[in-house]
Amino acid sequence: MPQPSPSPLTLRRYAFGQWRRFAVGAAALLATNALGLVIPKQLKHAIDTLGHSGAEALPVIGRIALIIIGASAMQAVVRTFSRIVIFNGGREIEYGLRRDLFTHIIALPQEFHRRSPTGELMSRLTNDLSAVRMLFGPGILNVMNTTIVYATGLYFMVGLSPRLTLFAIIPLPLVVITARFASRRIYRFSRELQAQMGKLSNHLQEDFNGITTLRSYTLAPQRHARFKALSDGYLDKSLELVKTRGLLGPQFAIATGLGTLIVLWLGGREVIAGRLTVGGLVAFNAYFVYLAWPTLALGWVLSLWQRGLAGWQRVRELLREPATAQGDALPVESATQAALRVRDLSVVLGGRRILDKVSFLVPAGHTVAIVGRTGSGKSTLTDALLRLVEVPPHTLFVNDRDVTTLSLGALRSMIAYAPQDPFLFSATIADNIAYGERWTGAGPPPAEGIHDESAMARIQQAAIDAGLARDLDELPQGLQTMVGERGITLSGGQRQRVALARALYARTPLIILDDSLASVDAETEQTILRQLREHLGQRTAVLISHRVAAVQHANEILVLEQGHIAERGTHSALIAAKGIYAALYQEQEAARLEAAE
Repeated sequence: MPQPSPSPLTLRRYAFGQWRRFAVGAAALLATNALGLVIPKQLKHAIDTLGHSGAEALPVIGRIALIIIGASAMQAVVRTFSRIVIFNGGREIEYGLRRDLFTHIIALPQEFHRRSPTGELMSRLTNDLSAVRMLFGPGILNVMNTTIVYATGLYFMVGLSPRLTLFAIIPLPLVVITARFASRRIYRFSRELQAQMGKLSNHLQEDFNGITTLRSYTLAPQRHARFKALSDGYLDKSLELVKTRGLLGPQFAIATGLGTLIVLWLGGREVIAGRLTVGGLVAFNAYFVYLAWPTLALGWVLSLWQRGLAGWQRVRELLREPATAQGDALPVESATQAALRVRDLSVVLGGRRILDKVSFLVPAGHTVAIVGRTGSGKSTLTDALLRLVEVPPHTLFVNDRDVTTLSLGALRSMIAYAPQDPFLFSATIADNIAYGERWTGAGPPPAEGIHDESAMARIQQAAIDAGLARDLDELPQGLQTMVGERGITLSGGQRQRVALARALYARTPLIILDDSLASVDAETEQTILRQLREHLGQRTAVLISHRVAAVQHANEILVLEQGHIAERGTHSALIAAKGIYAALYQEQEAARLEAAE
């Protein structure tokens, strides 16, 4: 099965960006090899001089020795310089790829992230990109060096004895055939190995994130067995790769050894016949030995190239994933209010229609609530409003602007969002709240952990409005308390309120609260809701909740049922209608009274 070739346009874009480095590196390699080829020539001169002049040649031999020492020293310096230049070019390519790949992954739709394991993505961002760096660093250097060594070495060998050169390179077809056979196997095993590393990384990431569940359900033996199976698979694939690569070394060594025997046998006959001097034979053999290292290293170079190409294919698969459409990237006028209009919005995910022709209007400064049972489509509607899933053109408008004509940055700069399952960064509570501040791109991004008095006052107020005042008093360092990875040191309710404070801190005209108080008790929820009504002021709000008590004071309430709006109206009107909403209200009231008893 032929291996896929890398995309020339994309690959060239990164390689050509470093063409100056590679050009300088190639020039340095030329100089390195030119200096190296001086040594065999001087050896020939020294031996032939000794053979003809005897002791009188000692001053000449001394000068030749100084030339050889000087050439060797200069060669060491230039060789080091060439490696630094070319290796740095490979690192710059890795840096550019990693930057672009990260930017692209961030722009990919929510559906991609739902189906893509985190460990697999991490493996591609680390192991695969490192393989690409080795392709463009040591790989490029050795290909350049091998080309130069063979071209110059064979030139000087032909100059000494064309006949001996022809016989000396007879074993080289063995090298070519072996390399062609092995390269395909190395490529295949490299892809399998890197895919296995992705599975292993994902398993570790899941176990570390779920360590509490793993321990509480005593899952360690099962997860250890799974880890062992994945590790064994990685070991087996590594050994297959090493075996294939290991077969190359002896083959190349045999070819080099045969060539050396031919040189000594035929070269000796040439010297006896007077067609070649002893110094010429020594120089010829030195040139041939000069070709030996690139030949012996060919297996390693092939492995670098095939692993690099395999890594590139995996990286390219991610780069080819279609990102969320960005619109025209036109700036949104600085708005203090936002009107939201949804018109016949339908969303299909995984071949299933989740939302079916949903339409509603949220006038600027109003609050609309969306309720419904589990699976009614509330979360998908939230994702659509944030464009975390693609929406068709002419179905979603902010201030009468079709959101598909806006850049994602322009749209989301108008929206603050507090999700039901919040994510907190491993930072202080103050930092997590301050992440709600939108960076406009003008000037440097705000520094973490540094907040002036005005910002701290806003952070404090947002925390109070989100119902965190009592919790902050009990925490060891208040707002400066570190929350740990994913906010692990806080309770579920505290995490939700920090995320709510982050949304309140943001200076946006539109705020979306997606069941953001689901982990808070009913009494605390009502207290926070009263504070929210005062804080929201003229901000347009969309409240999504499964609790009827949380949405009673909204200007309008929409009831979602199987992806469409089944009821709409105020709380009192919907209770009077005795439909789905009224049934939900009665169920929840009965549950609340039962819990109170």
